[in-house]
Amino acid sequence: MEETFTPEPQAPAEQPQGIVLLQDAQAYLVTAGRWAKFFGILGFIFTGFIVLCALFIGTIISAMASLSPTNRLAGAAPGGFLTVFYLLMGVLNFFIALYLYQFGARVKEGVAFNSSATVTEGLSKLKSMFKLVGILTIVMLTFYLFLIIGVIVFASHMSHGFGFVSGVS
Repeated sequence: MEETFTPEPQAPAEQPQGIVLLQDAQAYLVTAGRWAKFFGILGFIFTGFIVLCALFIGTIISAMASLSPTNRLAGAAPGGFLTVFYLLMGVLNFFIALYLYQFGARVKEGVAFNSSATVTEGLSKLKSMFKLVGILTIVMLTFYLFLIIGVIVFASHMSHGFGFVSGVS
């Protein structure tokens, strides 16, 4: 009896899962990474200027208030508020710049060393930056909405309080 040998079926070669980036896409990521690092560094410098302003704005406001003959103590509260406000803006700007810089550095490194994990980590930093900017945008839009409503209510009360003529009898 003649025995025929049939080879066992071979498992297909392992295909990469997910997206494979072509050379053009990798070049775009590297270019975006360079710009992101540049803007991240500029963001760090700008954060330094914001913090410097925060440290001196209270002194400047207090000095200006002391020049006013009528309001000697009026400058302390706005100066302290502005110091805290500028420091808060500096912290937020720092994190935006940090996420942007980390995105740029990770993406450039990931493409250079052909590391999907490093590129993914860089993209997660970009996601974090956009999430932070999105939350700040929602907060600012809400603030503006309340400010507009407040101005309308204040103007309405002012017009009725001073006896201005209105269209409603």
